[in-house]
Formats: sequence, structure tokens, C-alpha cells
Amino acid sequence: MTGAGRYAELAAAVRSFKAGLLQPNQVNRLVETGSLSETVSMVTEGHVTTASATDLIPVESYLIERVIELAQRLTSYAPYDSRALIKLIAAAHEYACIKEILKAISDQVSPEEASAHIVPAGKFTPEKCKELLESRNPSRVIETFGDEAFKRFVTPKLAAEKGGMTAVGSVDQYYYRKLWEASNLPDPLDAQSARGLIGELIDHLNILLCFRARLMELNARAASDMMIPVNYGLGHVLTEMSEAASTQSLLRILEKTPYSRALQGQGVMDGGVVERMLSRSHAQTCLNAFAGSPFNVGLALAFLFLKNYELRDLFSLINGKANNVPADRIAESLILAHR
Repeated sequence: MTGAGRYAELAAAVRSFKAGLLQPNQVNRLVETGSLSETVSMVTEGHVTTASATDLIPVESYLIERVIELAQRLTSYAPYDSRALIKLIAAAHEYACIKEILKAISDQVSPEEASAHIVPAGKFTPEKCKELLESRNPSRVIETFGDEAFKRFVTPKLAAEKGGMTAVGSVDQYYYRKLWEASNLPDPLDAQSARGLIGELIDHLNILLCFRARLMELNARAASDMMIPVNYGLGHVLTEMSEAASTQSLLRILEKTPYSRALQGQGVMDGGVVERMLSRSHAQTCLNAFAGSPFNVGLALAFLFLKNYELRDLFSLINGKANNVPADRIAESLILAHR
């Protein structure tokens, strides 16, 4: 069967779902007007009508579950060999939950306090998160996920120096390497479209990890150990970045890469600004995917990445409203509203 035949249903579903993405003018109206409860009601389409400024977890959990459900629906339309990759994009929310639980245990945060900041996702229900936090047992968190390969990769990190935080970092290393490996699909067009989107995202993450390493004043070896073990488009520059002595030298090294365009015209550069600008750049790459052939898995991946950026914007918006953050600061933090 041709690519058009294999992907006709998925392409139609993706384009239908994409029409539901919030438009920049809608987001801007939400930023400028409306109370917290009005904003929550609007973004949840009335399914959540009340929200407490001190407990936004139910709202955030609802929004995440809707994205997971969308991914599951897309999986049902996809060719068999692309389904695992689409599912893995949605699984990012469960991996994020694992990281937060492990971090809370490592930092010895009380279960009550940690529960107020951890957003449940997938099999990590509110009850399961509470149970794992109360156990204070990181091995139990890892076993709960039910992935033997994940367990073999992360468990040894618990015995390392600063084991809890090392394990937290290893969750990303495992997830993004698995995501990269899953993008090696049998169809060359599928593989090319998937690797372009996923590879750019991983490069961006490695750039951010280098910035964090500098802020933590880590040496080159420690910085390198933090990296995702995938190098899509950075080449030898990735090694140079891990060895950079300061954030300024890191920025100069970054100018050698195609990603420097995302940071042009910025003033003061810190980790937060760099992350926001790289996210906007990747979101634009995802939007550009809709200008090409729709008959490959890249269209579904681009849409799911965009939904995740929309989630981040909604979380920024809702938390900003809850904490009375000025509208201009909320707007500045958004990703998709600037497309």
C-alpha cells in the first residue's frame, strides 16, 4: 500500500484535531481578560468549572489526560509500525510524573507538599502518586512503571553518588534515547519526518542541559554525563558546549549551530529565555510539517508536540492567573501565542 493509502485516515484525523488548537488571538484574549475560574472553564470546555488558586492539579491533570486520549485516538488510525512511536510521545507525561516523584523523594519533601505540585498522568493516578510518595522508596516508583528495560537502566543510578538526582536525570536519558530509536521506522519517509522533529527537540534539550551545567558549575565530565545520548545536528559542537567555561562562551559556541537563529535579537540570555526561544523554534518546525506531504507519521508527531506546547502555555496562563502575575509577563512566557 502507498504512503497515501496507509496514512489517509491518520492525516484526516490530525488535520481535524489541529483545527482545535487554540489560536494566538484566543490565547491573548485569555491573558488580558477573565478570572481564573472563567479561564479554567474555557480551556476545559466547561468540564472543570471551579478552580482554587492553591490547588490547580485537577485542572492540569484533566488537560493532560485529554492530550493522552487524543494520542490514543491517533494511534488507532495509524499504520501498525508507527503506533509505538505515537504512544511514546504521549507517554512523556508519565515519565515527567516519575521524575517529579523521584525528585520529591530525593529532596525529602513531605508527601503532602509534593502532592500539591505533582500532576498525575496515565497509570500514575493521584492515589498511586500519593502511595509512592508515602513509601519514600525510589525503587518502588521505578517498578511501578512496569518497563523492565527502564528498570535496568535507572535502578543502578540509585546507587551512584547523589543517587536520587542521578536517577531523575536518567529518566530523560532513557526516554529520549528510546524515542530516538523508535523513530528508526521501516519507511524512509516516516523515518526522515520523525527524526527531523525528534532530533531537533533532543538537540535543544542538550543545549539546555549545558546551560544548567554551567549554572551548577559542573565540570566537563559531569556536564557530559547529564546529556541525552543522542546527537542529531550538533556534531562536535556538543562536546565543545559541555566543556564551556561560562554561559557567554556557551552562547558563542552555539553561534556555530543552526539553532543560533532561534536566539537572534534577544537581550539578556539566561536558561529560561533560551528554553523559551528554542521551544518556539521547535514549535515552528512542527507547524512547517503541515506544509509538506501529510502521508507520513511526522504529521501526527508534529501535532502532538504542538499539543504539548499548548499544554505548557495553558499551565503558564492558569498559574499566572492564580498568582496574579501581570498580563505582559504571562504573555512573555508563552510559546504558541508567538507563532
